[in-house]
Amino acid sequence: MQAILTQTTPMLMLTVVGFCLLSLGGSFMVLGLWRRIFHGSVGQVPTPAFLGIVATAWALSLGFAASDVWTLAARADHAISAERSSAKRLLGISEKRALDLSALHAAVTDYAKLVQTVEWEGMLAHGPDTRVEEAVQKIRLGLLEMVDRGIAAPLVNKAVQDFDELQDARNDRLAISESAVDETKWYLVLCLTVMAMVTIAVVHADTPKAARNALFIFTVVVGACLWIMAINANPYAGMPVNLIASLSRA
Repeated sequence: MQAILTQTTPMLMLTVVGFCLLSLGGSFMVLGLWRRIFHGSVGQVPTPAFLGIVATAWALSLGFAASDVWTLAARADHAISAERSSAKRLLGISEKRALDLSALHAAVTDYAKLVQTVEWEGMLAHGPDTRVEEAVQKIRLGLLEMVDRGIAAPLVNKAVQDFDELQDARNDRLAISESAVDETKWYLVLCLTVMAMVTIAVVHADTPKAARNALFIFTVVVGACLWIMAINANPYAGMPVNLIASLSRA
């Protein structure tokens, strides 16, 4: 599931459309098979009220998955904002007009560029990148320059606090990326989608035209819901332009 949700937008759309078409085709087969087996049999077709049970379960599973998607998006926005804010403060204190810490300034700038160009795109699938870890170590070494130059302790302590917050924010960002795809909930949604479509076919077995119309409508609804959720499954999609990219140009 994670491999699917990390695909490009066109491939993701093809995957969603393919799943909907396969489910629709399978439902048509169930409809035809049910009519052949139970044609003329009295009391074999479930009542329409049964559809509400399966549809409610599908709607609840979809709601739970969607809630996770948008909750993670809010957490991701907070994490990357905190990371950028901490890096900005370190850049500010290391500028020539401030303490003129060239090593620290270069290390923070490299960190921002590496996050954007190396770690960001593959974060959902591959997690942290070792090159960014090395950049974090360079920032740590840059902070030691403050001690060697005898800079006032309050300024050193503030810089160390900003560095700690930078690491905490990055760890939060990476933790969110690791939990962005809850495969169990996605599998539940897909399973109940198929079961709901099969149920629609079965409860409308006596009226095949109504069954086909209902299945077409439900397929469109499912496709729209899954598509919106899938394109938002990566909580960091679209953020680099506004956050990390702007920092890397500082």
